[in-house]
Amino acid sequence: MKLTLYYDGKCPFCNRYADILKLKRSFDVEICDARTDLSWKVLKKDIQLDDGVIVSYDGKWYQGVEALDMLLSISQYEGFFFTLQKWVFANKIIGNIVYSCFKFFRKIALLLNR
Repeated sequence: MKLTLYYDGKCPFCNRYADILKLKRSFDVEICDARTDLSWKVLKKDIQLDDGVIVSYDGKWYQGVEALDMLLSISQYEGFFFTLQKWVFANKIIGNIVYSCFKFFRKIALLLNR
């Protein structure tokens, strides 16, 4: 199945997250800079890039915490850091808190990169 990951190409934290998770081993993965490839806007009009990473898989759309949780649930990476991420993002409350922190630091990084 094809998995499409749209990330903010200007965000240093978003770049190549799929590579880290080693998704390419098991899936037909397309990684798109959501700032230059705007197909996600046509396909899913109610999604905003500022709300986080966007994933399209098996006819469903995921964003933010849900996208990370879905990516982590299908990836085949192992180790402490991966297990910690999987636990954090599987827990809705903790995942939302951590992801909100990611978004805050992302905004700061984007402001500093202007």
